[in-house]
Amino acid sequence: MKRTYTVIGLGVFGSTIALELSRLGFDVIGIDLDPNLVNGFADRITQAVIADARDEKVLRDLGVHECDGVVVAIGEDIEANILATLIVKGMPKPKVWAKALNPNHHKILEKLGCDHIVHPEHEMGLRLARGMVYPEVMDYISFGDDQFTVEVRASERLAGQNIDALHLPENGLQCLLIKHLNQVMTPPPPQYVFKLDDKILLWGTLGNLRKITKYL
Repeated sequence: MKRTYTVIGLGVFGSTIALELSRLGFDVIGIDLDPNLVNGFADRITQAVIADARDEKVLRDLGVHECDGVVVAIGEDIEANILATLIVKGMPKPKVWAKALNPNHHKILEKLGCDHIVHPEHEMGLRLARGMVYPEVMDYISFGDDQFTVEVRASERLAGQNIDALHLPENGLQCLLIKHLNQVMTPPPPQYVFKLDDKILLWGTLGNLRKITKYL
């Protein structure tokens, strides 16, 4: 059965989520008070509605209570963000993601029992800064407790060498897979010779991952 999601707030953050969920094949209800924003997405998602998400009856009439997930992406009006989150958290079915604007707002969303709290500007700022310092890092995921998986690109320095050139064991790191073009190698062959632009997925602590940047 196809899952359905609601995105409340169709600014840059909310509209990006709504369009990507739609592209992935899910039904998406987009809600905003701004007619221009709503009209801009009317034919790009399942349903785009001009509505006040602070009104529980309106949300229930739209079927939000039957959705699998709700994203509260209101980014300027903290009161509206909190009230919308409070309402959808009172609906038993949807999981709720909410955008936090500051640490105090985060604490309030936690008290409301929000399932996932996001800080898109803060998180993107961290990614940009780390990408500037470590240009070979393509993406990363934090698993907590300082544990990360990091996707890196084989540079000209690494091309032509095998996995020993990364000095992984002595730095407490693991190579989970190597991708060359469309070929995924997991576990990676010990004597595989890296080609330029190969993708390499590494696992370890942030401190240990930093130690091997000089080999990338």
